[in-house]
Amino acid sequence: MSLTSIVLVLFSCLCHAYWNILTRSSANSLFFSGLKGFGIVCMAALFFLNYDFKNIDAVLLYWALLSGILHGLYIFCLSRAYYSEDISYVYPIARSAPAFIPLFAFIFLGERLDANALVAIVLIVFAVYLLHFDGNWKRGWANLYQAILHKNLRWAYWTLGMVVSYSLVDKKGMDYFFILSPEKGLENGIVFFFMESVVCFSLYNIYLFRTYEKDKIISLWRSEWRKGLLGAIATLGSYGLICGVLQFEEVSAVVSLRQISVCMVIYWGCWIKKEPFGLERMTAGVLIVSGVALMAL
Repeated sequence: MSLTSIVLVLFSCLCHAYWNILTRSSANSLFFSGLKGFGIVCMAALFFLNYDFKNIDAVLLYWALLSGILHGLYIFCLSRAYYSEDISYVYPIARSAPAFIPLFAFIFLGERLDANALVAIVLIVFAVYLLHFDGNWKRGWANLYQAILHKNLRWAYWTLGMVVSYSLVDKKGMDYFFILSPEKGLENGIVFFFMESVVCFSLYNIYLFRTYEKDKIISLWRSEWRKGLLGAIATLGSYGLICGVLQFEEVSAVVSLRQISVCMVIYWGCWIKKEPFGLERMTAGVLIVSGVALMAL
C-alpha cells in the first residue's frame, strides 16, 4: 500500500472513531444516526448542484444503490447495538471484518489469500473471543455462542455482516468508477459516498419516522444538531476517503488498516467512560491491530 493511501486511511480511522463515539454518546443513538444522515444528505445536495454527471451511468448507479441499501442496514444494526450495549464491546466486533473479508474477496473478487492473512484471521477471531471471556476459557466460547443468539448482543454481529457485504460491493463499484473516470480518484470517492449515502439515509429516515414518534425524533434533532453536523462531516471524512483509496488498493488491505480505530474506541469506552472489562477489551483491540499489521504486509 502506498504512503499516501496509508495516510488517508489513518485519517479516516480518526474520523470513523469520532462519529462512532458521537453516536454512542447521544441520548438516543437511533435518532442521532438519522440526524447525522440528514446532514450528509444536505451536503450531498449542495455538492451535486455543481457536479457534472457525464461519468455516471446505469452500472455505477446500480452499485451505488446496492451499497446504499447495505449501508442503511449497517447503520440500523449499529444504532441498535449502541442503543443497548457498550461501545467497547460493539465496536471491536463490528470492525472485525478483516477476519472475513479476505476470504470473500478471494472467492468473489479474485484477491490473494496468503499465510499472513490466515494468521491474521486467527488473531482477530481470538480477539472476538476475548470480548466474551470472563475468567473461564471454556465459558468464553459458550458466552460467544450465546451473544450471537441474544436479541441485543447479536446486533453487533449483524453489523459485522453488513461491513463485510458493503466493503465488497464498494470495491466493485469503485473499480468500475475508476474505469469511467481514472483522473479523479479522490473526487470519485466523495461522489460514490454521497450517492450511496442519499440512498442509505433516505431509507433509514423513512424507517425512523414511520416507526417512532416524530415529536421525540425532532426534539433530539433540535438538541443535538451541532453534534449531528460534526458526525456528518466526520462520516464524510471517514468513508469518502476510503472510497477513493479503494480505487488503488486491495479491499482486504484497506479494511484491515482501518481497524486501528478499534483501539481508539476501546480506550475511550473503557478508560474515559469507565465501561467494564477494560483489560480484556484492550487486549482484544491489540490483537485486532496485530492482525491488521500482518494483513497489510
